[in-house]
Amino acid sequence: MPGRVLASPGRFETGEAVSSSETGPGVLSTDGIGLNSIAKTTLIDTRYAMAYAAAVNDANPAYFDDLAPGGVTVHPGIAFALQWPSRFRPDQEPNPRAAPYGVHASTDLTIHRPFRTGEAVTTQGKTIQMRQIGPGVYNVDRYRMTASNGELIAELYYNGITRGATLAGPAAILDEEPPWPEVSAPAGAPLWREEVPVALHAAQQYTECAQIYNPIHTEPSVALAAGLPGIILHGSATKAMSLSVVINRCFDGDATRITRLCGQLRAMVLMDTTIAVEALAEETEPSAGEREGEPLARRKPSAGEREGEPLARGESEKRVLFRTVTEDGQPAIRNGIVCGRV
Repeated sequence: MPGRVLASPGRFETGEAVSSSETGPGVLSTDGIGLNSIAKTTLIDTRYAMAYAAAVNDANPAYFDDLAPGGVTVHPGIAFALQWPSRFRPDQEPNPRAAPYGVHASTDLTIHRPFRTGEAVTTQGKTIQMRQIGPGVYNVDRYRMTASNGELIAELYYNGITRGATLAGPAAILDEEPPWPEVSAPAGAPLWREEVPVALHAAQQYTECAQIYNPIHTEPSVALAAGLPGIILHGSATKAMSLSVVINRCFDGDATRITRLCGQLRAMVLMDTTIAVEALAEETEPSAGEREGEPLARRKPSAGEREGEPLARGESEKRVLFRTVTEDGQPAIRNGIVCGRV
């Protein structure tokens, strides 16, 4: 089944596993459990925030109006750009034999409060799980993004499978993954469908604006040598473009309301094609206080709000179940979920 090769040292990030030697991926050690990646600090200035929105062709004026109170809104997908340069582990020996068999299985991004321009965000990852499953060895990397004062802004769970590999010894689980939000099963046809063009230069545009470079996304010669049909769109670009559609359709274009993005990556997205985002279900979950008679929860304020300001009575969570399909109907994103404040 197609997946995405993990973007870590010695690995490609593609829509399909790249062939390797006939010896297979071999046996994987759990020595990397608990090891940190490098800590990378990035200033989200106005230029960078605007560039990321441009990377995914999102024309929402909120991402470009620096005259608005509080400045420009930061697209939540910028978390993927923050993760990319922090993925290295210089003190961990690379495994070139296993690397080509690694596929990106799923992503789970939790946003505790919106990213803001003018703040420096430090991102650092840690491998928290390795365990044997049917297709191979499943691993989980957790990236935490914090402000200069230590406030946790976002957490990104980056999950993959090294297909055909065998784990040396028992499963190593340092911490559990958070459960995904529950959404009612879809009934019948999609609630709505929106097509998104992927231009001939979309991967180059995303590469330069998001600052995520891998030559399989920009140079046909490298992509073909890796066994791909041509250059393909970054998996994070497909996720961010899909998120843009859901934000504009279901959250009035207000990205500051988004709290969660989950999804499984599957088929490749090629250049000069069209993808379609389809909403399969949409529901509103009452706040904890409304459900159980408890005091209303508090949340971190977005830009312009007062610290500790309580949730407004009746504020609830909207959940949207979606999928993104390629031009030939293959699922590029499956079991996609976006959550946000109503």
